[in-house]
Amino acid sequence: MCINKRKSLTLIFLSLFVVLLLCGCQQAKETANREASQTITVTDCVGRSVTVPKDAQSIAAMDPFAGQCVIMFGQGAKIKATVGGVQRDLLLQAMCPQLKDSIVAMSGGSVNAEELLSLNTDLMFVKGDVYANEAEREKLDKTGIPYIVISYDDMESQMKAFMVIGQALNAEDEAQKVVDFYQKSIDTVSQVVADIPQSERPTLYHSVNEAVRTDIADSLCADWIAVTGVTNVSLGKDLKFEEKNYYATLEQIFVWDPDMIICNESGVSDYILTDEKWAGLRAVREKQVYQIPIGVSRWGHFNSVETPLAIYWLAKLVYPDQFADLDLEAQMKTFYKDFFDYDLDDTTIGQIIAGEGIRQPGVNAANES
Repeated sequence: MCINKRKSLTLIFLSLFVVLLLCGCQQAKETANREASQTITVTDCVGRSVTVPKDAQSIAAMDPFAGQCVIMFGQGAKIKATVGGVQRDLLLQAMCPQLKDSIVAMSGGSVNAEELLSLNTDLMFVKGDVYANEAEREKLDKTGIPYIVISYDDMESQMKAFMVIGQALNAEDEAQKVVDFYQKSIDTVSQVVADIPQSERPTLYHSVNEAVRTDIADSLCADWIAVTGVTNVSLGKDLKFEEKNYYATLEQIFVWDPDMIICNESGVSDYILTDEKWAGLRAVREKQVYQIPIGVSRWGHFNSVETPLAIYWLAKLVYPDQFADLDLEAQMKTFYKDFFDYDLDDTTIGQIIAGEGIRQPGVNAANES
């Protein structure tokens, strides 16, 4: 009898153990499924697979382009940390007043990990060159905060970056609409330019931030300017490389003697038009020096979401007759309303096109956005 009792008790304990084990497995499975339903896996711009929250609540936009996209996709209020260039954009602040309260958590290309952790950051976007820095990458990894690397070199990869950010924010439909607008600007301008004889296409010099800083081949700026069919005079030339940027000399620019000059930094076009060292250039003599519009960023700049508007602007500037039916102001209103839910008034349109009064000056503007 005692033996039978012991056998019965053993069977009971074994049964209870199995039941508890199965319950534990089921709970673990349910927990895993619940956690999985609250996250998504994103392949970022450098090919990393990153698990991020499906509904991030505290975002660090340490990449200017990504910061603009977060606001475009309706989640600007979640930005708790960013870079100086994003916070200085007056139009972005009007679109997203909460941006003024965000913390600038990057200086000199170095991320402030302590501040990001103190903000309970649950999603971060970083620039490709920050990730390429081994010390910065180790710092980012140690925080445990999931981060998406944003990197692109041309229009195609910039459009992919829109989609990466959209996926990370669970806003793929919004990102696709932006990409569709972008592609339409390329297709619209390319179709018209294809019928313009080469002899009617001007040569152009692009001043980037500084008067003698310019473009190289296979860059985003060179790519969107090429859509308009102009000859970008600095491409393929022997430029000086300094601190990640490329510079021409004034002597080189005189040799190229471009038909026109476009400048993306406010004030540079005025400098070129009035400084006597530039006076001998044909573009200066004929007043063919222009300020590129500035909206939420410098249109067509490397960190700009407004590349499609830059394409429209330059096409209409270069070929006013062929693009007489292109209403730039209407395109602007559509872009900012559809993607930022912001209605432009006439005063703001004038400021954007003139590139004045829309952006606070900064000490290191060239390194921000």
